[in-house]
Amino acid sequence: MEQRIIERIGREFQGPDQNRVLELLVSYSGPESDRVRWDILELSRGKLEKIGEYLKAAQTDYRDILYWAEYYQNDPMLRGRDPKQMVDEIIAKWRRKSE
Repeated sequence: MEQRIIERIGREFQGPDQNRVLELLVSYSGPESDRVRWDILELSRGKLEKIGEYLKAAQTDYRDILYWAEYYQNDPMLRGRDPKQMVDEIIAKWRRKSE
């Protein structure tokens, strides 16, 4: 795992949460692993519960994470819409499907 990811975890999470975040991120072994891990941190904005949700999304299709974290701001189809809310809605739908 890239050093910058470990350092970011240290800045954004406290105590035992740091170890849990590391465990979760290490469990992702798909394509572009460090890029996806960084983007999961970007999307989670320091919330441990979001790490697991985005990790699950990455395991389904890692490209979703890359898009949400890196490209949605320039997507003309999203003009006038809150992309973070859209991502949360998509994850909520996945959660309901898996229950």
